[in-house]
Amino acid sequence: MQQYSNNPLNRGLSYIFADVGVAQNYSQANCPTIRPLSGVPANSESHSLLQQIKIKTAQFKSPLAGTPNGGSSKSFSKSTIIIYAIFGYQIIQSMKTFLCIILLALITFSCQKEISPENIVATLPTLTTTAATSITNTTATSGGNITDDGGASITARGVCWSTSTNPVVTGNHTTDGTGSGAFTSNITGLTATIVYYVRAYATNSEGTAYGNEISFTTTNTSTALPTVTTTSLSAITMITAAGGGNVVADGGATVTARGVCWSTTANPTIVLSTKTTDGTGTGIFTSAITGLTAATTYHVRAYATNSVGTAYGGDSVFTTASTSATLPTITTTAISSITSITANSGGTISSDGGAAVTARGVCWSTTANPTVALSTKTTDGTGIGTFTSDITGLTKNTTYHVRAYATNSVGTAYGADVSFTTDPYTVYVAGAINDGSLSYAVLWRNGTATYLANNPLGAQANSVYVQGSDIYVLGVENNPLSTPENHIKLWKNGTGTVLATSMGATASAVFASGSDVYATGYYLIGSQYRGTLWKNGVASTVSSGFQSCYPRSMYVAGSDVYVAGYEYNVTHYQAKVWKNNVVTILGNNTQASDAFSVFVSGSDVYVSGYQSNGSKNIPTLWKNGVPASLSTTGTYSAYGESVFVVGSDVYVAGYESRITNNVAMLWKNGVPVDLSVGTNNAYAHSVFVYNGDVYVTGEESNKATLWKNGAATILNPSTPSGWAYSVFVQ
Repeated sequence: MQQYSNNPLNRGLSYIFADVGVAQNYSQANCPTIRPLSGVPANSESHSLLQQIKIKTAQFKSPLAGTPNGGSSKSFSKSTIIIYAIFGYQIIQSMKTFLCIILLALITFSCQKEISPENIVATLPTLTTTAATSITNTTATSGGNITDDGGASITARGVCWSTSTNPVVTGNHTTDGTGSGAFTSNITGLTATIVYYVRAYATNSEGTAYGNEISFTTTNTSTALPTVTTTSLSAITMITAAGGGNVVADGGATVTARGVCWSTTANPTIVLSTKTTDGTGTGIFTSAITGLTAATTYHVRAYATNSVGTAYGGDSVFTTASTSATLPTITTTAISSITSITANSGGTISSDGGAAVTARGVCWSTTANPTVALSTKTTDGTGIGTFTSDITGLTKNTTYHVRAYATNSVGTAYGADVSFTTDPYTVYVAGAINDGSLSYAVLWRNGTATYLANNPLGAQANSVYVQGSDIYVLGVENNPLSTPENHIKLWKNGTGTVLATSMGATASAVFASGSDVYATGYYLIGSQYRGTLWKNGVASTVSSGFQSCYPRSMYVAGSDVYVAGYEYNVTHYQAKVWKNNVVTILGNNTQASDAFSVFVSGSDVYVSGYQSNGSKNIPTLWKNGVPASLSTTGTYSAYGESVFVVGSDVYVAGYESRITNNVAMLWKNGVPVDLSVGTNNAYAHSVFVYNGDVYVTGEESNKATLWKNGAATILNPSTPSGWAYSVFVQ
């Protein structure tokens, strides 16, 4: 204090302000304490003047907004103070007074207080409320975003909710940390199908502020998370892969988003940026996974989101290709076994490129260089080596392109493009081949044999019928468990089903109509043969109540089922036809007769067979029950084994016994044509007419034979014996 008082300026001010108490007032205004010196007299003139200056000086102060009682002051500039000093000079004529004003201005300027953070007063925070998601019958997710803390630390934040508007923190609320920024809140303890109102809140030293109000309705208790599965990964390269999923059920609420998410750690979720969005709703979807790193193991999960939340499929793991791996090396196998609707191919993978081959097969199209993006492809195992592929669903008389393919973690490689043209039709023949010791059931397609059974005790195929891409063959196979017994067996596309097992069991004919498959035959029950009709594997008896019954052929027209054959009528065999199991007798009551084949054209029913005149068997064609003898040489017995009708033309295939050998024959509208020359035994068992071409199957000199318009083709040239019992063309 002594040092301050010895300053000449301060001494002068003390002298001037001594009697007005100004020093004490300035001391409270953050200046060093100024006290009057003892012995300095008060001056009434200076007292009055300084009171005016004090008022003027106070007007230079500008209170800061929001501070109590005006808060700290901010001084005006020095020049402004001087101007006021000059103004004071004009009023006060005294030199002493002018000096006082100048000194007061200097003191005011030197004693001003600068603005600092400690002098700023806080306000309420500013924030928004996040829209509700993952809404269930009892829970939901919301939150908020505090964009301004108001100048004071956020000590509490969260959301509050109510069934009434404008909820506050004194009611239901969450507490979700402190500080500014975004936060997430889990709302629990809700009631199903109720409307709730939500506001985010934030508290600082000034109080609690609220965000905008949102509302949502909880779900019904019957809703649940979706059900989703993860698709196996494919087309894996160094940086990409193909995935996807199948939303099996939506949980009772619409699936609003679906896709896959992935990570290098297990069980990734959609909070990650590494995810796809692949539509909405239930069903199968595909996902393109990109932005991967080579030689890295990833976890992938499919996801599906509804109003309840997000469900995930299983965690699928895969590893991207290393930079050293390459595409596989593959060749395409030449096309074989071409029919009107099928063919065979395949490929050979000589190198996997340093990464395991995870898929292989062939793809085809009517345009060159087909790819695995097409649905027309096969999948034929994994790994390197040779594989075969069945190409199906083709269109007759059409050119196709085929490429073998092999996929590893780097990608998919293709063999050369190989083209072929399907046949305008396919000729199917059912029969048997004997290798010198055993008979095998065989199906020929355009002359290429396929073995239906490899039974060490023997088998044969007796009838074939084709419907679309399905091939039905009926035959017999010896029962390996009981040598005297046979299985009656139906093969569909090469897969066999046993219909009956018995001694003497014989399979006669198969027919497909719509979704129904019929078969007929007979087998021994006790001392009699029971005629049987199977419809979709269910047996019913064909009989007129006599002793043994032998069905040989069948035809289905609409809802009517016709079966032709013969029954043993006490003393002789008698040709008959059954329509829906109602019998019509074709043969006479005194001589033997047999019905081998039935064909229905419009309202006409044709049956071929024979009738005996007592000395020989005469080939016979019955039309609507009326017999007509077929012309022969007139000397020997003959048999009409198969009938086929096209428009007004009626074809019958059979054979005639002549001197030393049997001769295969074809009758067209009753006029006979020899198919064989008679130097060897020959038989014609089946006839089929397609696009004006007449196909007949049988055998000549114990070789399975197909005659097309009279020209013979041997079906089993390299085996000792063969028989062709049935033909079908498509």
